[in-house]
Amino acid sequence: MAGMKVKFLKWKNWLLVTVMGALGFSSCHSAKQLPATEEEPAPMPREREEMRLMYGVPTMNFRVSGRVSDAKGRPVRNVRVNVLEHGIEATPDTVYGDPERVREYLESTSATTDREGRFEVKGSGRPVDEVKVLVRDVDGTANGSFRNQLLEVKVTADDIDRSEAEGWYHGELNKKLDIKLERR
Repeated sequence: MAGMKVKFLKWKNWLLVTVMGALGFSSCHSAKQLPATEEEPAPMPREREEMRLMYGVPTMNFRVSGRVSDAKGRPVRNVRVNVLEHGIEATPDTVYGDPERVREYLESTSATTDREGRFEVKGSGRPVDEVKVLVRDVDGTANGSFRNQLLEVKVTADDIDRSEAEGWYHGELNKKLDIKLERR
């Protein structure tokens, strides 16, 4: 009985090693030399030059801040501001998807404007070329009634702090917005 168990374990280990090797769970480095770019001269030949491969997903922290005001420049308080993740579809009045997940997501990526109309939303996600910002009047008529807005704001190189970027981490997006709301 013990001999059969040993044979089974050896067979199982051989199978796992074979499958893991086929899926790429082996060493992730190569002895190949990287080619030089036009701006950078070719490195002196060495016995062994390594190229490391990484598995992961590019990420970036973000901070979207600013001020919400009415057409006359007066601050608007108690307005909810959300930064929408890539892939979330929305109109100014509706966010699409599973209601429970959408509710949780909107709560985790939101800020409510203060009495000066200021807000700041922080989070992390994939690097993007534009930021979708959903601005909603959630307090009814307490401070006036305003139209909801969905803004698509372009991200420029000046908006990204790459001082701590390394590997899959692409830095921090800092975007400041001045949002004007229209009355209903």
